[in-house]
Amino acid sequence: MVQKNNKWNISKERGEELAHKYIIELLRDSKHNTLPLSELIILLNQRTKHIKLSYHTKRKPMSTYLKSMYGKVINFIDNYTFYGVIKNGADIKIKLFEGEINLSPELLQENREWIFVDEEEFILV
Repeated sequence: MVQKNNKWNISKERGEELAHKYIIELLRDSKHNTLPLSELIILLNQRTKHIKLSYHTKRKPMSTYLKSMYGKVINFIDNYTFYGVIKNGADIKIKLFEGEINLSPELLQENREWIFVDEEEFILV
């Protein structure tokens, strides 16, 4: 069985914090707090190019970090309730739902995707 080595120069928590900071900033600067996913990725890479992210000592953009840690950038965004994913055929847009967001670790944990429990699986007493 192959183990995945995490050879990034930052922790997962710090990477999440940076990603949220810049994604929220970009969405707030956009019209109606909405951007196409492809444009968001380009702007995110441009806005974070001053951050020295490296994988096995090779410099990588923020989108590569998110792809490496979450599979896709959309998977990262879809984990949080204050982002909305709008799909219209092949067109995917990202929307920021809340105006003021404090990026505390507690808030990030609270705003992870909700899990719905089917009531039929439980016996109500």
